[in-house]
Amino acid sequence: MFSGKQKLRVIGAFAALATLALNVNCTGFFPPEQLASITVFPSTANVPLGGHLQLTANGTNTDSTPAGNISGKVSWSSSSATVSVSSSGLLTGNDLSSTPATITAEYQGVSATATATVCVENGSNFTITLSPSSPVTASTPVSATATAVVSGIQGPVDISSGVQWSTSNTEVTITNGDPASISTSGVTSPPVTVTIFATYSCNGLNSNFQTNLTVN
Repeated sequence: MFSGKQKLRVIGAFAALATLALNVNCTGFFPPEQLASITVFPSTANVPLGGHLQLTANGTNTDSTPAGNISGKVSWSSSSATVSVSSSGLLTGNDLSSTPATITAEYQGVSATATATVCVENGSNFTITLSPSSPVTASTPVSATATAVVSGIQGPVDISSGVQWSTSNTEVTITNGDPASISTSGVTSPPVTVTIFATYSCNGLNSNFQTNLTVN
């Protein structure tokens, strides 16, 4: 016969075994799910200059089950100081650049990337500056710089690298760049006044502005 203390020990042992069996049933003492892949959204991001944009990382396990939102688990990094990224995937636009930054999310040895470009959102006073200024003589090379005023940032911001340029006359051509390059060598019968068009896009918003160039 078991004494009272022995019975308690036996009951305790069975309870411990039951708990152990439950843990084995629930977790199987197997390691946690292993990621097979990570998806970062959006994969191509436009971050407002001086503003923020949240990235989201979602995972898929090796057994094809979803790991859900793992934004707070991954290690985030940026290839460029123009865009910084927080531990939760929040991007900050620090400076404009014509080259997108690569944003990397890594967890459990699995990684995924996105690209991020900083642009001017809700800018004002979009302006084109020509150098030399109009008028110019035919065959004179001209550069065009586009600027905008951005709330919270002192002075005009050079946005030339993100502008799409065009002209009203095929005799005067313009090449995208920072600054853009205007060729007047095609003007055959001066004087000619040409309109220089500029379009700047940020997060689906287009800003169109223009100026005139006279070639004598």
